[in-house]
Amino acid sequence: MVVKEVLSIRGLKKSYPGVMALKGVNLAFKAGEIHGLIGENGAGKSTLIKILAGIVKPDDGEVTILGKSVQIRNSKDSSRNRLCFIHQELNLVTYFNAAENIFLGHSYPRRLRFFVDWKRLKAKTKEITDALQVRIPLDTPVSYLSAVDRAMVAIARAFAVSGDIYFMDEPATALTDIEKEKLFRVIKTLKSQGKTVVYVSHNLDDILDITDRITVMRDGTVVECRETLETTKDDLIRSMIGKSLESAFPSREGKAGAVVFKAGDIHNESIDGLSFDVRAGEILGIGGLVGAGRTELLETIFGARGKDSGTFTLNGVPFRPSSPRSAIEQGVVLVPEERRKQGLVLSRSIYENISMMSLGDISNFGFLNHRVIRNRSEEAGEKVRLKCSSYSNHVGTLSGGNQQKVVFAKTVLQEPKLLLLDEPSKGVDVGARFEIYSIIRDLASRGTAVIIVSSDFNEVLGLTDRILFIKEGRMVSLKDNIDMNQEKYLNCCYGRDS
Repeated sequence: MVVKEVLSIRGLKKSYPGVMALKGVNLAFKAGEIHGLIGENGAGKSTLIKILAGIVKPDDGEVTILGKSVQIRNSKDSSRNRLCFIHQELNLVTYFNAAENIFLGHSYPRRLRFFVDWKRLKAKTKEITDALQVRIPLDTPVSYLSAVDRAMVAIARAFAVSGDIYFMDEPATALTDIEKEKLFRVIKTLKSQGKTVVYVSHNLDDILDITDRITVMRDGTVVECRETLETTKDDLIRSMIGKSLESAFPSREGKAGAVVFKAGDIHNESIDGLSFDVRAGEILGIGGLVGAGRTELLETIFGARGKDSGTFTLNGVPFRPSSPRSAIEQGVVLVPEERRKQGLVLSRSIYENISMMSLGDISNFGFLNHRVIRNRSEEAGEKVRLKCSSYSNHVGTLSGGNQQKVVFAKTVLQEPKLLLLDEPSKGVDVGARFEIYSIIRDLASRGTAVIIVSSDFNEVLGLTDRILFIKEGRMVSLKDNIDMNQEKYLNCCYGRDS
């Protein structure tokens, strides 16, 4: 049986000042398939999707749907052609509740033509969330929802209207494994109904698990399109960046030095009696399942969350951070999980973002020395191999990987004694991950003690020297990362190997 192409793209081009985002892309999607779209940040994936969504206007090229050439000038044209989207940026109105956000941009059910029928709106929203098998507080403003619930609101919005082709740009980034499985079940149901799903993700395991075909993009062009069953993760990595999986993590160098940080019997609402230490040049991983208290531990050390009892010492001296600013002044820095909300000011320049934690060191009598700011920011940017056309550009114009490098550059300027990392490669492509891992290992080799939290088992196994496993805020075990594998790692997370 010949499966027809429902959407074809020919010669699609798009340029921005100084950047050619798409260089004549040719691509086709078939009816009833799950099509993976992968590539490093800046490869052109999001630009392609924004063009099909009517957000960005192409410079040249043709889009055909069911053999008919179409013009997509705005989101209405996109909806008219039955294209549905889950964008990487959730674009939720935080003071609207979940039900209002799910139908945002669609027609609210009406009564007497002029009034919103709130009862029907809530009922229709519940139908969608029931189909997704998720529970979201529908009357709660989105600003009060968790990251997982906000992501599910954005996903549910894509299903508020019926479509033929669904484009999903990093839909599972903030989801737990359970939520991700629910999403995958919905995707497979769409496929069984003859719908087409284009799934964009940096998570190659997800791509290999869910898709039928995979297209690899690099530097604004399509490198190759291949059947998923004939593809391995190493094939994809080589196609994307020209490196193999074995070279993903930098080698460990040298031995750990003296104890830099020590926690003794820490208690608060999330932590229950944790005691451990970290040495100079050591990378300590915090292993555990979602909800184990890993992020809460980092926030407690950083002074963003209080402790009820217990002690911290830093280089043998009592460490009592009253706030994040206090922690930074004493040499402890956190790279947060939500870099766009907590680690960067997207509307400010790269210079300003890199230097924002160091303003006290680069000012004279309260006046900023902009020449010093530029010089030091560029030096830090070079150390983390930041790629940008100008340090005067807004951080929001950078790819996800380069945004994360800006956060690391800001950290490098501080020369921290203790570096706390919460999901350091979240939403970052494979190539940028390799560079970020090298930055982390380089900081450790210069004597910085590092604590890392990551939901990526391979990341923890590949980077760390020791792993502290916690469950419900309590220590399960502390292991040297020797001969550790995913099976042993999971056993430790569940407390089966204490």
